Amino acid sequence: AHGIPTGPGRGSGAGSLIAYLIGITEVDPVRTGLLFESFLNPERVSMPDFDIDFCDRRRDEVIAYVTEKYGRDHVCQIVTFGTLAARAAVRDVGRALGMPLGEVDAVAKLIPRELKITLSQALKSRELKELYDSGATVKRLIDLAASVEGMPRNLSTHAAGVVITDKPLTEYLPLTRSGDVVLTQYDMDTVARLGLLKFDFLALRYLTVIDDTVQLVREHIPGFSLRDIPPDDEQTYALISAGRTDGMFQLESAGMRQLLMSFKPKCLSDIMTAIALFRPGPMDSIDKYLQNRGKEGGVSYPIEGLAPILDETCGYIVYQEQVMEIFRAIAGYSYGKADVVRRAISKKKADVIQRERSNFVRGAMERGVEKEKALALFEDMTDFANYGFKKSHAAAYALLSYQSAYLKTHYTAYYYASLLTSVLGNLGKMGEYIGECAKMGIPTLPPDINRSRAHFVAGPEGIRFGLAAIKNVGSSFIKRILTEREQGPFESLYDFLRRVSGGDANKRAVESLIRSGAMDGLGANRAQLLACYDELMDQFSGGGVQGQMDLFGTEQVGFTYPALPDFSTRDKLRMEREVCGMSASGHLLDDYTAHSNALNPVAISSLTSSGEEGGCGDGDAVVICGCVTGRVDKTTKNGDAMAFVTLEDRSGALEVVIFPKVLPSVMPLLQIDRAVAASGRLSMRDDSVKLLLDRMLPLIPDGRFHPESFQNPFASDGKQQGRSVAPHRPIPIESKSVPSALPHQSHSCDPVASPPQASVPGGKGTVYLRIPSLDDPLVRKVTLLCEIFEGEGQVVLYDMRDKKYSKASHLSLGVTDFVLGELRTLLGAENVVWKETKQEKPL
Repeated sequence: AHGIPTGPGRGSGAGSLIAYLIGITEVDPVRTGLLFESFLNPERVSMPDFDIDFCDRRRDEVIAYVTEKYGRDHVCQIVTFGTLAARAAVRDVGRALGMPLGEVDAVAKLIPRELKITLSQALKSRELKELYDSGATVKRLIDLAASVEGMPRNLSTHAAGVVITDKPLTEYLPLTRSGDVVLTQYDMDTVARLGLLKFDFLALRYLTVIDDTVQLVREHIPGFSLRDIPPDDEQTYALISAGRTDGMFQLESAGMRQLLMSFKPKCLSDIMTAIALFRPGPMDSIDKYLQNRGKEGGVSYPIEGLAPILDETCGYIVYQEQVMEIFRAIAGYSYGKADVVRRAISKKKADVIQRERSNFVRGAMERGVEKEKALALFEDMTDFANYGFKKSHAAAYALLSYQSAYLKTHYTAYYYASLLTSVLGNLGKMGEYIGECAKMGIPTLPPDINRSRAHFVAGPEGIRFGLAAIKNVGSSFIKRILTEREQGPFESLYDFLRRVSGGDANKRAVESLIRSGAMDGLGANRAQLLACYDELMDQFSGGGVQGQMDLFGTEQVGFTYPALPDFSTRDKLRMEREVCGMSASGHLLDDYTAHSNALNPVAISSLTSSGEEGGCGDGDAVVICGCVTGRVDKTTKNGDAMAFVTLEDRSGALEVVIFPKVLPSVMPLLQIDRAVAASGRLSMRDDSVKLLLDRMLPLIPDGRFHPESFQNPFASDGKQQGRSVAPHRPIPIESKSVPSALPHQSHSCDPVASPPQASVPGGKGTVYLRIPSLDDPLVRKVTLLCEIFEGEGQVVLYDMRDKKYSKASHLSLGVTDFVLGELRTLLGAENVVWKETKQEKPL
């Protein structure tokens, strides 16, 4: 009634026919084959959990509603206890012992970044074990940490749990307070054991995405409703089967995409099965499941009564409801009893398992099943119960998955606009989705003070950035802008400030709007706008009104901007990155799209997804493309130079570590804003992700890239499309004191001879270039010249400062008299030597 997007159901609640008929759930339990007894049955003592998904922006309204409806003394959120994990235990114990922070940090960082890892497991790591055995201090630290590991550390609010009682809460349980929120002092499991009714009000981002998309579509198709979409749309299933599921609910992980491409879903039931299978445990059976799915003539069963139950899942037990049906059909259990037994088996209650094994076999034999087959079936169900999935949950989530897929298929721009709104502030996801839009030919447009709304919107020209994506621009100021805009568009900066000054308008917000490009359409360039806004705001904040004296002392509404040239494109993109987190009007990589796509790099945003199936992990070889946005030079303990460079693509930024052996060969590429491709190994040992560089090559602009002759130099260097490939090759650039190809010289410190005068007929050979140092600005100019005149000539640089040669394999040169002349003009004739490769004459 309040327009709050609500999920179609979740968990066992979707099995309730009453809940479906009165509109609490949207999945028909009869048509889908769901069982009410998995939700509620008279043979179970505990009350059911009723889990409901709500829009993530409005979930708090739902909690406020039930609190008002049933009373503050009857409604309460549930506490959860944070426990000491391995790393936290080490850090807390180290602090209590007064150990130096650096020593404690060194120990904590050696604990692998794995989910639920314990200190005993971490000690299997050679480095940590050596540190543990090396001294009494570290041994004491780890031993004490192990003794408190897993203990409660702090309390917080359960993400979803709400308890509602018939009598005042204090008659059932003790309460506490966390800030302004009243919580139970008992955790979720204890609340359930007391027999209290617990609801899970969950915030689901994709409900908001789907609803926002529907609202955008309705602006053009007023009667559009998700209830009217066909359940068997071929285009939607084709998109899912092709693995193009980025941004789809439950279907976008790399591993799930691979499963879907093999599975080729054709109906909602197939999506349900894929969701249930793609989990630890069932995942091990995916290959066999797919084999059964492709069998001609179907699957044969050892017990005849299994066919009606397991045919829909190709002979495999996938759902908890199938276990209940097997108990009932094969051994004569009631559905209620079957659910109680299934729960006991899943909790590994040995006495129940032993008792029910005999009961099940006896019941099956009474119905004509051989004892051995009945025993084998019971053992199969016992193994399955450890990771069983509710069919009701799969059905509800498959419906949401299908809805998101349908909207992406048929209303792509609207859907991506809603997706981008849902991940505001998550620069990695925003960059990833913007990159997907670019691949599909949907441009993303910068914010515009006269066209943007608060959130992202789609139109004929593309997806427009929302004003909420700009830093320092608050929601109340945005409302003021949108309200004022209803009276007519803003015609100039003067007009804008005259109409919105006061209230929430402040100089930081206006400056951010200008820097983001939102005011580029107001008749002046950004340099002019930035030069004027400050004084104009001072005038209006002093109570100025239309007709006030302007900057130049003239009583008029408009004024003349100072004659300032606009910023360069790169400076504009940098400004946008500062206030939006990314470049709103484009990216420096946009001019290198063809070469970058041909290299098939990994998005930087995906490099932090080590916990995701198919994601990248510590030590993986990867290839990335990006622009150099920062560089810090360092010196090792041995006095060797190394560098830390920041590379940024459309999805995020990554620190690249360049060790001394690699640095000389890539130094010419480490210029700010330079577009490069880099390969190396990921380092995820620390709390951050870094790339340890092996190779770096320049990206070729789109106008000069020829895909027909392209060969990927990183073909075996990295992780492509989420799949590990062959280990990286050694770096093909070597620093040597004297290269074997160098002509004989009398002075080893000054090896470049006088320039040759002969013409260059073939262009095959090596050009030797003497430069002051590898980080000298001249190297940048040489690199640009080589990019313009690419060819078969090799380039060797001689660093006069370090007296070393570097074979620059990232550079190649089409050598002609003209090119050599350009190099001699640039470096001096005495600093360029051309050695042609002699061709042997045929016999």
